[in-house]
Amino acid sequence: MQSRRCRIALLGFGTVGSAVARRLTGPDALPGFTLTYIFDRRADSKRARHPELSSAAWTTEIDEVLRSDTDVVVEAIGGIDPAAHWIETALTAGKSVVTANKQVVARDGVRLLRLAERQGRQLRFEGAVGGAMPILRAIEGLAGDRVVRVEAILNGTTNAVLSQIESTGCSIDAALADARQRGFAESDPSADLRGDDACAKLSILCASAFGLRVDPTQIAVRSCASIDASEFVQARRSNGTIRQIARAVYDRARSTLTVSVAPEYVPHTSIFARTTGPANAAVITGEYSGETSIAGVGAGGDATSVAIVSDLIAIARDRAAIVPAPHLTSHFKLLTANFLFVEAAC
Repeated sequence: MQSRRCRIALLGFGTVGSAVARRLTGPDALPGFTLTYIFDRRADSKRARHPELSSAAWTTEIDEVLRSDTDVVVEAIGGIDPAAHWIETALTAGKSVVTANKQVVARDGVRLLRLAERQGRQLRFEGAVGGAMPILRAIEGLAGDRVVRVEAILNGTTNAVLSQIESTGCSIDAALADARQRGFAESDPSADLRGDDACAKLSILCASAFGLRVDPTQIAVRSCASIDASEFVQARRSNGTIRQIARAVYDRARSTLTVSVAPEYVPHTSIFARTTGPANAAVITGEYSGETSIAGVGAGGDATSVAIVSDLIAIARDRAAIVPAPHLTSHFKLLTANFLFVEAAC
């Protein structure tokens, strides 16, 4: 007997939302899913440009979606408000939720996971951290170990910009223009270059890997906005390059955590030096397993849609599964990070 199709409501039809819609419809659509609703503030004009999505109900009324009989709500509007409220409302209404919203997950993830657990529903957010790089699943696969260190490139926009400066010697403004043209950067990339985006993602990883509650604003951060081609020349002389590295090191014996997000010198032999364009990469170090490396595209709608659809598949396979909320602790000492400054390393 064939199982009932999983009905999906999509909140937001921007870069990520439209990519998810393409994955759920058309000749290459995944079996077992039906896109029932598309919410967008400009639904009327976007519906006219996308006749191939006429089978879905387009709406500008969020209550219509949240009161519907859909099984899963995909939140793709970004930002904290009203996204966090809508996720909470959807879970309360008995729907599972998939989101790639790193700011909401970093701030409210545990609370929302507890709500999902009480409601017998699922909240999944693989796309919030690594785009198409399944880093949360990698950490889950290391549950039999004790993770002691996570180092990663977590922002595909910034990596695309830095590797473009590295390869062409262009200005950061020219690199940003190229990233926007290729769909790797938003119109305002300041949160990416400043490190805010990576800090939110690192906060989520600290919860997943170490069971620690870390406010993203507590993470030591240094902006990439002032990096120029001359610094890449210096790095090249030392057989390396520059990347925005997010790092978290947890000493369980001392209950100390050192976290940072900053542009750093990395040697050419490093996985991070080989990570170019909008890609992400991570090295997860376990007490027993040693280093586990993973990489994948981290920016752009198509890459993020891979993670979102993977979460949808996980929910559809076992709709009764419960994803337990983590038990996080704030009982640790946050140490000041010693940045590997570009100037000092080159």
